[in-house]
Amino acid sequence: MTDIKYLTNDLIDRNEWDKWVRSARNRRIYASSSFLDIFSPCWDALVIGNGDAFMPLTWSRKFGIRYMFQPIFVQQLGLFCKEDIFAGRLPDFINLFSGFFRYADIALNETNNGYAGTQNCAMMDNYLMRLDLTYEKLAMRYSSNTRRNIIKSQRLGTFVMPSSCSSEVVNLFTGYQGRKYPDIRSVNYLRLKRLLDLGIAGGFIEVRHACRSDGKIIASACFLKDYDRIVFYFSANTKEGRLHGAMFRLIDSLIRKYSGTGLLLDFNGSVNPGIARFYEGFGAEPVQYPRLKINRLWYPARFFKH
Repeated sequence: MTDIKYLTNDLIDRNEWDKWVRSARNRRIYASSSFLDIFSPCWDALVIGNGDAFMPLTWSRKFGIRYMFQPIFVQQLGLFCKEDIFAGRLPDFINLFSGFFRYADIALNETNNGYAGTQNCAMMDNYLMRLDLTYEKLAMRYSSNTRRNIIKSQRLGTFVMPSSCSSEVVNLFTGYQGRKYPDIRSVNYLRLKRLLDLGIAGGFIEVRHACRSDGKIIASACFLKDYDRIVFYFSANTKEGRLHGAMFRLIDSLIRKYSGTGLLLDFNGSVNPGIARFYEGFGAEPVQYPRLKINRLWYPARFFKH
């Protein structure tokens, strides 16, 4: 493990880091410096060579304890590699950071299967759909319930329009759904808004609203352009939006736009069975990624919660 270097935040050149991310075979935009700086401002990294393999370390401190955590609004991180030969080094990276952090609860990425099946690892479901066919052929894979909701939404006059404003979707979520997620604090929403504003300006976030026939917004969604995929990143729905089938309309409009591109539509996963059925209704298929938890804290700190 002597070839793995620990880089503290102040030693990481952001431009060089982002080159490493773009060059990785399993690259994900979540690992870019923009995401990390916003959602985990003091992040460090483990690195082999000149970005041949690297792992961002998203950490914080509580009660004097340094711990690793998975930032809210960042689905997957883990080990990234230029060549597949480095993928087998995942256990070395995990063993090394375990020496610095006695507690870790982090999500790896879909290619990090080295710890799958161990007692420290749970497998999480993501849902992916390849947009490689015409819209008509992709729509043939929709479930009958999905088709029915899209038709209902159209019949009620619901229409989709683009937006360049992040506040609308964030405010819609906090107003109608935020109370269901008490773990999401105000600082998390502020960071999310910063990311959305950056992404809209930089062209890697696309915001769409579903509106009633009179123009009132009843649902919104943010889509993240992540190299070879489009991610259903963040959404908000109202009670009226659910009655109108607005979220079905939003997803269908995105599939229509990007059909035939060969991109992946990444639904961002969910542990909620109802949401999983919603994704599967568009023809998406489950793909698993590991969630790693290490707890070597002493009693009573073993019951530590981020």
